[in-house]
Amino acid sequence: MCYLLDTHAILWYLYGDSRLSETARKIIESNNCYFSYASFWEISIKQSKNKLEFNHTVFEIDEMCKQAGFSKLQITLADFDKVRNLQFQDNIKHNDPFDRLLISQAINNDMTIITCDEKIPLYDVKTVW
Repeated sequence: MCYLLDTHAILWYLYGDSRLSETARKIIESNNCYFSYASFWEISIKQSKNKLEFNHTVFEIDEMCKQAGFSKLQITLADFDKVRNLQFQDNIKHNDPFDRLLISQAINNDMTIITCDEKIPLYDVKTVW
């Protein structure tokens, strides 16, 4: 089984943050995990707004991900097309463009997202935390 890391899962794992669940940590350490540059887009925007306590550049985080054994999942046109088709349902008010792209990538690649975000599982995507 392959896993796609949500942005917070990447950062919490790399920085040893205690908010990472034990289940997530074990999965990350023993499975094939991927990261998306959608997360790096999110990191860059949050850093520009001073909303992240992590000061490493995206170049450094990319290298840290590679050293941790994570693989990069390319963003494709099919992923963008899937975003276009994700519903904005009444019970799902999830407008986060980063998460919507991760959801699309996970669906298109039959992956499970490692996330504690409570809105992501409302979509037809596998998650674990």
